[in-house]
Amino acid sequence: MPYILVEDFRGGLDARRTNVTAPPGSLVTLTNAHITRGGEIEKRPAFVELATLPSNTIGLAATGGQIYVFGSAAASSITFAAGTPSNINYIRLQHPSGEALTDVLSVDFYNGQVYAAGRFADGRIYHYFNGVRITDWFDGRARARIEVTAGSLGGTNATASIDITGGTLNPGDNLRLLRVNNVDLFENPIAHTGNNASTAQNVVNAINSGSSTFTATLTGTATVTITAPTFGISFNGFQVTSAVDGAFTVGNINHMSGGIDNAVTNITVDGVSIIGSQVTWETSHSYTASKIADAINDFTSSPEYEATAINQFVNIISKTSGSSFNNKTVSVSVAGNVTTAFDPTSQTYLDGGADASTINGYTPGPFVRPVKTKMYALSDSLLHFSAIDDPNEWNDTTQGAGFINLANNARGSEDLKAIANYFDNIAVLAEQAVQIWFVDPDETKNQQIQVLQNTGTIAPDSVVEFGDNDVFYLSLSGIRSLRSRDSSNAAFVGDIGNPIDELIVKEIRDNRGIAEKAKAILEPRDGRYFIAIGTKVYVFSYFPSSKVSAWSVYEPGFAVDRWAYDGRQTLCRSGNKLYSLGGVNANIYDNSTVTIQMPFLDAAAPATFKDFTSLDVTCENQWTVSAATDPQDITAVQELATVHQTTYGLGRASITGYSTHIAPKITCSANGPAKLGNIAIHYNSSEAG
Repeated sequence: MPYILVEDFRGGLDARRTNVTAPPGSLVTLTNAHITRGGEIEKRPAFVELATLPSNTIGLAATGGQIYVFGSAAASSITFAAGTPSNINYIRLQHPSGEALTDVLSVDFYNGQVYAAGRFADGRIYHYFNGVRITDWFDGRARARIEVTAGSLGGTNATASIDITGGTLNPGDNLRLLRVNNVDLFENPIAHTGNNASTAQNVVNAINSGSSTFTATLTGTATVTITAPTFGISFNGFQVTSAVDGAFTVGNINHMSGGIDNAVTNITVDGVSIIGSQVTWETSHSYTASKIADAINDFTSSPEYEATAINQFVNIISKTSGSSFNNKTVSVSVAGNVTTAFDPTSQTYLDGGADASTINGYTPGPFVRPVKTKMYALSDSLLHFSAIDDPNEWNDTTQGAGFINLANNARGSEDLKAIANYFDNIAVLAEQAVQIWFVDPDETKNQQIQVLQNTGTIAPDSVVEFGDNDVFYLSLSGIRSLRSRDSSNAAFVGDIGNPIDELIVKEIRDNRGIAEKAKAILEPRDGRYFIAIGTKVYVFSYFPSSKVSAWSVYEPGFAVDRWAYDGRQTLCRSGNKLYSLGGVNANIYDNSTVTIQMPFLDAAAPATFKDFTSLDVTCENQWTVSAATDPQDITAVQELATVHQTTYGLGRASITGYSTHIAPKITCSANGPAKLGNIAIHYNSSEAG
């Protein structure tokens, strides 16, 4: 009896081809599992809750068996719950004026000590080494803060009107058509009744019973008021047109107007708009504030501004430092029931700007990384480096401190995102450019090695080094890598994410803000690349010697805020919960459901009908096998069998199905570890091939 054998699953998750044409061994869905070195499917370990962290802490870092969390409150106000592992440490990052820490943008280690860049409630960024603020960094950008104080989803529908002004009972006195933006409001002509008011009511009735989505009411004696189907500005300006027969007359036609969204319609600084279009209220004041910040960051104005959102507050910040921005007036225009207020109420202008010569410091950026004997940091287009063996000193050029303006070395480098080690060099990534630099403790030896255009990262925390010769990162086009082609070590862009790029690009398109906050780590035990986007973790299993290069998805049930590895276990933080992936030995499992959806299989005979009779599998734990047999609908599955162990030599699991194709769906919801090695589907051919 012939059979279809899927020998292994080295292809992993692959969205490049249709369900009917994808090759055997690739997968339409692979959830809560990954591909092993041997090409088998293995269930992921459990996300084991280690601790509930204090609510006034954020962030996560780890090294040498020690775990670190951060906050701005005094250590005396931080209380760890009973049972919290003793290796969890608190580091205070204190704002000069006492503002609350809202985000830990970047953390790394220098000589075993924590170097961190933190952002605070006022939008300012400061750098800290071992919990002490580095005064060579000072955020001298002017700022103002607004609060979203009221609003709801909705607005006002646009309306139009037309008066019925004359006509008689004579046959042929008709309102032949009435249109809004070439949409007919009724189908058949409406005859005049000899009375304008009753005729207007007949027009209203015809509109309301017609197929258009517009509605109508009678206003006054003989005025037909037409209302748009939805609220908002989108219908404003639509033209009302009519045609009449005989003595029928209309007048006082007013086109669609008055549509309003509950929205912030404009924000200006000294009369210059800093958003490109209105921002509607959605979901909550906090979510709306984040939309406002995104609108400011996405819009190019002159001069340029950026923004951060903290709860319902929006910090408007000058792009560059300097006292010249102080006292510039900020104005917010709103519509509908949205209201905003300044915080404090009296500060309706930018303030706090300071010149670099006055503060004797540089504007701090969000990304830091140790390289050789120095700390490196990014700030807009500048690559800063500290003094030799002194991460506290960034000003003294006699000790080796300084900076390079990378925007002078390659286009697209005005806003640098991340640094990664690459061979004996560093890769500095912007959104649409990557520069490879050789850097040395002797800054006179620094030199640009290579520039790669039209690639880069949108998510600094997605950038992860794979050994010393590869760098993984999230780009606008998907997940990419830097690797060398030959012994020259010159970098080229690898498309490691090609099988799932369609899925990743959709994630970016649907919510770029979430994608830009993607968090990644290289899980060192097996060398898998984890990148968390929203509540999904995309997993890359890469074993070149076994020719395994496969993607899968974990669904932990929460969003990962930060990853870390403490030398024993892979950790992640979500909210105030700290998790370990599988525990110290990575051998703790739960009953999370593994879902495997294979593409349609056809035994290399797609036009031949087959009578499917039984199946064999190599597996561990209990698996349920279903299948779709209609190539038009992969979701139309029928449960076929449940298997508890490898079936070869023990008797096949009986199945029934008659089709040209079969698409197995295999799930495991049992507790404990589980594997699936291969599957064979037996059939009888019912026609000549």
